[in-house]
Amino acid sequence: METKLWYDVPAASFSEAMPIGNGSLGAMIYGRVPEEYITLNLDTLWSGTGRRKEKQIDKTALKNAKQLCMSGKYQEAQILIEEKLLGQYNESYMPLGILKYQYCEIEEFTSYRRELDLEQAIVSTEFIHNGRNFRSEIFATYPNHAIILHLFCDTSKALNIVFELQSQLKSTLMADDENKITLIGNAPTHVEPNYVKSDNPIVYECDNPGMPFCCSIDINLKDGTIRQDDGKIFVENATEIFAFFAAADGYQSDTSRIDFSIDHCIEKVNNVFSEMKKRTYRELFDRHLEDYSKLFQKSTLCLCEKTNTKTTKQRLEELKKGTVDFGLYCLYYHYNRYLLISSSRKGTQPSNLQGIWSDSLRPVWSSNWTININTEMNYWPAGICNLTECFEPLLCMLEQISNAGEETAINYFDCRGWVANHNVDLWRHTEPVSGMAKYAFWPMGGIWLCVQIFDYFKYTADKELLAKRIYPIMQGAITFSLDWLEKGKDGRYHTPISTSPENTFQDRDGQECAISYSSTMDVSLLKELFKNYIHASNILGIEDDLLKNVKKIALLLPDFQVGRNGQIQEWIEDFKEVDPAHRHFSALVGFYPGTIINTYDTPELMNGVKTFLQRRLSHGGGHIGWSCAWLIHFFARLEDGNTALLFLNDLLTKSSYDNLFDLHPPLGENEGEREVFQIDGNLGAASGIANMLLRSCYDGMIELLPALPTLWETGEVTGLLAEGGITVDIKWESGKLAKVRFSANYETNIRVKYQNHVWNISLKADTPQTINYNIG
Repeated sequence: METKLWYDVPAASFSEAMPIGNGSLGAMIYGRVPEEYITLNLDTLWSGTGRRKEKQIDKTALKNAKQLCMSGKYQEAQILIEEKLLGQYNESYMPLGILKYQYCEIEEFTSYRRELDLEQAIVSTEFIHNGRNFRSEIFATYPNHAIILHLFCDTSKALNIVFELQSQLKSTLMADDENKITLIGNAPTHVEPNYVKSDNPIVYECDNPGMPFCCSIDINLKDGTIRQDDGKIFVENATEIFAFFAAADGYQSDTSRIDFSIDHCIEKVNNVFSEMKKRTYRELFDRHLEDYSKLFQKSTLCLCEKTNTKTTKQRLEELKKGTVDFGLYCLYYHYNRYLLISSSRKGTQPSNLQGIWSDSLRPVWSSNWTININTEMNYWPAGICNLTECFEPLLCMLEQISNAGEETAINYFDCRGWVANHNVDLWRHTEPVSGMAKYAFWPMGGIWLCVQIFDYFKYTADKELLAKRIYPIMQGAITFSLDWLEKGKDGRYHTPISTSPENTFQDRDGQECAISYSSTMDVSLLKELFKNYIHASNILGIEDDLLKNVKKIALLLPDFQVGRNGQIQEWIEDFKEVDPAHRHFSALVGFYPGTIINTYDTPELMNGVKTFLQRRLSHGGGHIGWSCAWLIHFFARLEDGNTALLFLNDLLTKSSYDNLFDLHPPLGENEGEREVFQIDGNLGAASGIANMLLRSCYDGMIELLPALPTLWETGEVTGLLAEGGITVDIKWESGKLAKVRFSANYETNIRVKYQNHVWNISLKADTPQTINYNIG
């Protein structure tokens, strides 16, 4: 099984370093010699001082904007919205620190290797100097809330190392015991987004300080000596070194004030160290591995790849030249699942734009949660790739923003229920941000998150989870939706102000515009939400006036339209696009990840879907990593495995860094933009691969190998998850299904489809059933 990324030179940059994480603490390991360089992050360390008071919105301006939109005066509506109906920018995710350690008296070295072992979630670096083998191992442990570094040499007492801890934030080193360095400080009071021009973008206010934090490294030796001098720790003549790293900040919850006590932060860190010292290094590692393996080992992919001894960088370069590398696809699948496990665990924040790995004081797009595609894509693999535990941070955030969003619903939209727009930060700001209406004014963000989190139920069949946590969130979004919709002259219910995220069109006067009403994405998301809500109500046995109203309005939402060129129409009118290669495929959200458009119920729309894709791609669309990932899903749904594989190749060869992080290029729309790692392309790719091999979204049908590429003649995937919590293992030979295994933790009946063959299977609880398939 392909589970190791490895390189024969140290990392020169962040995009070559290797990530570790426990959902809360993250680190990027550069593997440098003689001086190692490790960047550190903590998931709750953000700029800002808490949830800000929202701007008070003029309800007359809102009413006028609605009227202008519904009467086709889109440009006037957009100007009014940008002047009167936008709010404040989000805060930004901050870098925590930098850990450096230097091997003394080592300059030249040979036999260098650095490696990320995905089966053990550990990064190692080794080299030879003067005939001695030096090795370091580092991992992030979820059970012990820390990062653990182990350094050793095959020659006793050969380690002479200096440790140093730094931060880009305002901070101070504390004098601790001789074996410990502690850094304390505060995050900025405010940071302007990277795309906003500012003379003072990073603000520290003495009378309004930002988040306090503490991080510390505790050095433990098997032998040798240790001393501290000038904020550095000097280790001499050691055979083994064990270094523990922990961090804490003043964040308590989205509704609680920051705890500004540095002493409390220090106490939390010391408690972590105290617990760790009750165990040996072997016990700590075994505890980490047992916890991690329960998630990682759930699913594997094998394409009968041959052993490849080349570095990951070399393999990526050869793939760009056209060399087929089945193992690299498998490695990529495993790596991307690893990234979700490492950035989203129970009790942590959800995976943000960069997961938990960022080294910038002004990260691109604030490294926030962008909920008009990116956050949702981060969680596409959580279901089908059998990582449902990773949904938990997303659900917790939804519970929080469903409360915070009640204020925004009343203040900005004069509606009941709750709402969230396109950006969310740690402080759960749900109002439209400042800037431009094309991205800022988008009250469908909370609705899409509701559609996404319904997967948590669909892939677990946990009715208690649905009843107690998911359904109440959906009710609030439903209430907002019903209030927001307005009946038009055509008798249909419309979203009165609408955008198709970040895209623009030419209005009747040829002016570039983003604002209209009832964009196809709005309609798609509402239809998905209403369908899910009706389904959930039936499961829970709920019948009330709200449900009756949903059923009524669902029938009166606008129909999907096909434009003059045969494409699914993106807006209420068949406008000319300003950018026909736009990165978003918003008009197709009902096709994927939604199911409201499909080959069974809406066959008349399939040509419109295909034409939309053909037109977008013919103009150069799909050029950004997460766009490529979305395309893999579209073509998997279209049962076109060869084209899906084409875009998987594009994602690897055109939108991946050497460490396989997804590359997001600058958009060229604002100053301050730059190329950046974005995790959505990685996580979307894992889901895309899984969707090529399994589909389970129509009437409870489980479809096997719906989009198997011709090139993938023989292979095996284990542990994919179908809706209903059905685990599926699939083996194929010569491009044909050979064996399939189903299991569930409850008794159920399933329908299975392979090509044109459909059959029924009865499953008993915890009793796997294997079928050897012969197509003849």
